[in-house]
Amino acid sequence: MNKATPMRALEAFSRGIGIGPVRSSDGQACGGLAVCEWELPWLDGFQLSKNDDLVIAYHSAGSRKVRAACEGPWIDRNSTPGLISVIPPGRSVDYRIEGKVSFSSIHIPRRAVAGLAGLRTPGSEQFQFAFRDSFASACIETLLSEDRNAGARNVPYLTAVTRALLVHLAHRAETDRSLAASKTPPPGQARGMPLASILEFIDSHLDQDLSLGELAHQAGLSRAHFARQFHAATGVSPHRYVTLRRIERAKHLLSSTDRDVAQITYEVGFNNQSHFTQVFHTATGQTPCQYRRVN
Repeated sequence: MNKATPMRALEAFSRGIGIGPVRSSDGQACGGLAVCEWELPWLDGFQLSKNDDLVIAYHSAGSRKVRAACEGPWIDRNSTPGLISVIPPGRSVDYRIEGKVSFSSIHIPRRAVAGLAGLRTPGSEQFQFAFRDSFASACIETLLSEDRNAGARNVPYLTAVTRALLVHLAHRAETDRSLAASKTPPPGQARGMPLASILEFIDSHLDQDLSLGELAHQAGLSRAHFARQFHAATGVSPHRYVTLRRIERAKHLLSSTDRDVAQITYEVGFNNQSHFTQVFHTATGQTPCQYRRVN
């Protein structure tokens, strides 16, 4: 008697959400790699059933409170765009969501992980929920971009990017385990609030005053100490990071909504439209109106 074919993550997500992805690929390239994009209607929550894939989820739009439980206690996060979650094969996850959320997901069959990366499944011991990682984000964005350009898909390139992503996530998971075991905080972790929480705080308060003093207060550090730790961890000053996040939020609003520039100015934390336009032009080479016309 033949064993039943293991459930793939695409089916598990579709069953839990009640709708399919807005786009997906599930060919045999890259050992069965599937790249999916989802737009969730307003849901109270859903369950991702156990399946045979390693799932890497990437929040692409919306800013909503999300709770998740992976066969354990609930974890609360402000799951803002750019955050990543890793779900090991054979694990179920319950989600509680406040509103509409869009996300992308990359599914890699359990059998393919070792072949792609030459190692065991990264993070297989625990569910990793809503973290920020610039290298992993760049890999995910590359996979999404290549997948959308299906006619020119470069399979060796996709395989190399997927391998780099898996190796990086494995290294990150091992580093996190080592730090937890030694009780040594990672670079940039503040006494009052860890760096990841500071970044989440910034993303959820872009329309408010985010002075160095306010951020240092949230972290429980002096302004000078916080500024040094933040720069060491991110490579930029707190002020520069906040400005870049405001510009990214403005770009999203300009391309995905019909709100006027004046409204967007205040939604992303600028006090006047002239200053916003100047900063936006410096960062992008375009005025907000020019950016909207071509995006």
